[in-house]
Amino acid sequence: MSQSPLSRAIRELERDLDVVLFVRTTRRVELTAAGSLLLERSRRALAELDGAITDVRSSARAEAAVLGIAYGPFSGSVVRRIAEAIEADHATLSVRLEEEVSPESLRRVGAHEPSAAVVMETPAAARRYGLRVDALRDEPLLAALPESHRFAGDGAIPVGAFAAEKVLLPREPQGRGFNAWLRTVIGARGFELERTMQTPSAPWDRRMLPVASGEAVSVVVAEWVREPTIEFAAVPFDPPLNFPMDLASSWPATDGAEAVVRAALRVRDAEGWLTERAGRTELPDD
Repeated sequence: MSQSPLSRAIRELERDLDVVLFVRTTRRVELTAAGSLLLERSRRALAELDGAITDVRSSARAEAAVLGIAYGPFSGSVVRRIAEAIEADHATLSVRLEEEVSPESLRRVGAHEPSAAVVMETPAAARRYGLRVDALRDEPLLAALPESHRFAGDGAIPVGAFAAEKVLLPREPQGRGFNAWLRTVIGARGFELERTMQTPSAPWDRRMLPVASGEAVSVVVAEWVREPTIEFAAVPFDPPLNFPMDLASSWPATDGAEAVVRAALRVRDAEGWLTERAGRTELPDD
């Protein structure tokens, strides 16, 4: 700063503080006691501010190094596979998995927290929530039957025979989207779910107690029956039923969202996750 604006800034500061900060002579300029005190305290304040900025930037980098991915009850194995691929690609990144229902996941991803979510296919989700949406997986569904059921030992159960039973559905309102989807899929094959009961509020395995006791049948995914704690039979549907999963990610894309999308689509294509749908991508303006 040149002499003239510097002198003017000093005068304005002294006027604002109503103190004299400098003693000026024809030969030298010295700080007054007030000026020395202000200088000492200002240096400490600026050092504290610099430290705060450094800490905030470090915290932001640490948060950016943890990617949040939400997922629903049927997509645990899918999201864990994606997390493995991300961490293999980026040694400095770790993934935080959060289980919740699709509508809540979509709203949160739209707010950029978390970076992405594996959700049930939801029409117009990209436009409604301001997201990128990629078709991710067609997850085969299995019929959960009592072990004494007449189709328990067969290779498959006809969709019509399943629909004729009392069907255990997720408790609403959380399960409303899935219940509507299942009714639509069954209806498209010419049948209706006429008798239903809601699951108890419990972890998924405890929810299968009505199936094990012979009160109802239900739908599950293969992951749920690998190490069952409640005994029931699980058989495919005839014709097969697949649960459509999408990957919803923040838009405009953050670095974290891009990392999730790259890893997820690479695994999807390498492992053939899409068996009924094309590998489409939808953006909010589509």
